[in-house]
Amino acid sequence: MTRAPLPLLLAAWAAGFPPLARAQAPEVPITALSEFTAVRPGDTFRVAVRLVVPAGWHIGWINPGASGLGTRLAWQLPAGVSGGTSEWPYPETEESGADVLNVYRGAVVVFSTFAAAPGVGGSVALTADLSWGICRDVCIPQRRTLSLTLPVTSGAPARAAAWSEAEAATRLLPMRERSATFVATRLADGIRLSVTGLKAGPAQGSWVTFFPAAAGKASVVARIEQAAGGLSITLPTTVAADTASQLLGVLVAAHAPGAPPPVRALAVEAPLSR
Repeated sequence: MTRAPLPLLLAAWAAGFPPLARAQAPEVPITALSEFTAVRPGDTFRVAVRLVVPAGWHIGWINPGASGLGTRLAWQLPAGVSGGTSEWPYPETEESGADVLNVYRGAVVVFSTFAAAPGVGGSVALTADLSWGICRDVCIPQRRTLSLTLPVTSGAPARAAAWSEAEAATRLLPMRERSATFVATRLADGIRLSVTGLKAGPAQGSWVTFFPAAAGKASVVARIEQAAGGLSITLPTTVAADTASQLLGVLVAAHAPGAPPPVRALAVEAPLSR
């Protein structure tokens, strides 16, 4: 039996791997900043994690859509510290063939909130595990670990000098309107989302994008309609699983790419009934 030359065998072996394994991608710089320079027992504090996506690339939202890799942030907390719930800025859309993806471009700042127990002492060491897929023609998985150590103080801690710059990014966080009531109802051909009690919101007749939080669900564009005491939107049934009891996601008013919407993006948490 004639054996193929080794170079040909190696070439065939390499060709058997998909582009994902061979593609090269730039590094995504990541930094973490605490709201305060120290932690006081019994207080809460925030940490901002900033990712900078290189120009020409994007990473996925927590739900990247029909395809792609979502961005994940998980905190490892020491004894005496609880929380770690994170708030994510609203995403943008990216067309990829027949799919519409939910993505981030440029600088992305995620805010996490923690609580220090009354008896915590010494110092507080926080560790964040992050993962995402950086994409252009293909998506390449990346992973990083960040560590942040803060001293514990009995007095009022000073606010970090750079915090005001980080806090400016909170305008991109979906607003949780406490005065508003959200109700979602399944119809024969869609899901009707009704919102009442909004202090400010998109105008009747304007268009919004709804980004479902459920994994694998694609974003959709819908028109704002007038409803008794508020507004309503009719969404396709595809934005929620058939068995879902809640409709979760983000509403973003139509705006120019790269610019903030005319009103704050709105977090949606609505009971979903038939």
